[in-house]
Amino acid sequence: MGKHQGHQRHPGSAAGMQKLAATMATGQVSAKTSAAAPGRIKERPLPTGEAEKGTILMYVNEWAATMQAAVALDADRFTICLGELEYDDPFTAIISYDGQFPQPWSRTDVRREIVDVAYLDIGGSEGFVPVSLSNEGDVYVVKEDRAEWSKIPGAGVLSEDAEGFGAVHALVVDGARQYVVGNSRQLYQRDGLGDWQRISADVSHAEGYEAEHFGGAIAVDGALLIEAFQRPASETTVADLDPKRWENMTQEQFLAMMDEDEGERSTRSRQQRLYTYRDGSFTERSVPQDIVISGLYRDEDGSVWLLGVNGLIMRSRSDGSFETLGFHGDTETLFSAARRASTLYFATDDGLRSFDGHKLKVVKPVMNSPSINQNVPVPLKIQAFGNMLVYFDRKHGVARWDGTDWKWVEIPPELLERDFKRPLLQTR
Repeated sequence: MGKHQGHQRHPGSAAGMQKLAATMATGQVSAKTSAAAPGRIKERPLPTGEAEKGTILMYVNEWAATMQAAVALDADRFTICLGELEYDDPFTAIISYDGQFPQPWSRTDVRREIVDVAYLDIGGSEGFVPVSLSNEGDVYVVKEDRAEWSKIPGAGVLSEDAEGFGAVHALVVDGARQYVVGNSRQLYQRDGLGDWQRISADVSHAEGYEAEHFGGAIAVDGALLIEAFQRPASETTVADLDPKRWENMTQEQFLAMMDEDEGERSTRSRQQRLYTYRDGSFTERSVPQDIVISGLYRDEDGSVWLLGVNGLIMRSRSDGSFETLGFHGDTETLFSAARRASTLYFATDDGLRSFDGHKLKVVKPVMNSPSINQNVPVPLKIQAFGNMLVYFDRKHGVARWDGTDWKWVEIPPELLERDFKRPLLQTR
């Protein structure tokens, strides 16, 4: 997911409240950190004490990390990004698994909030490698013996080179070309490991609304399909940016102010849009503006599915329009899809579902840790490879399902600790 972070309800100090309010317009709370590329730590932990199958991620130790982004290259190779959303202390562990090797694990740590990850074929002996994107526009290419860092110029909220356009949210790989989209209609691209080029960025907006934001995107037949939206805005005055205003404000007063702000916003409606970008031009697609899109999926037959709030399911027609297939009365939010063995599956905010073309049916992943979180699944993303469904759960980890049996990937507990400093025992 693209993934979009709203304001936090417990900002803490007065300085934190001021910083939070100042960034409300972009919906992104982050922190400035140094731009140094990270080192890489690789290890095969000791064989004893390995994690129980299905071990929940966030309660392994005091580091309350959950899965923020994930991607599979195939049924036996994947990368997950574990982080705790702390705007004043961003940190993500990028953990990769490659079942082709007897020691399949590797890990890269970055002091950023990673929001998306994909695989890129860089050729040569390394082939496909993980590429991760931070909300500030940092891009990490994780190679065999190092992680290469680059920065998208001007992207981000508090980066030293930020130009006021806001956070970025999604990374799309289409062959050798990569795209990044974000707030204020930010669109960047590069070919291979070349320099990033800005295609679009625009902070202009209609009265009463924020700038239009790009939230998510997928590659479709040499083009980019981009989900976009505009939210109602509340006015920011000079007084809002005055540090003295916040010195004596209590947390209760701050929260009351945020509630009043939300009330002002509610008098105007959010507007949903969809664009195709191809060869330098944007074309708006026809979709209802009152829907909320939270996922995009390109099916095996080339059709495109729009997923969203209140059971939104729309499928593209041959003429480029979209038909609504969702069942009236569904309240779930759908955000990821995959087709396994001719059946279409959706990840929702309430679990995993199969879809018969008309109705959603519950599919129950088997959680092997019944004492944890009441066995409630928290899907992040699903992908399918032939008969195998790869399931990423924000709190429980990674599982594979062949239609009959669920098999959870055993993640060594050492890899789930924030301070990962054990000595290297074995390399690939």
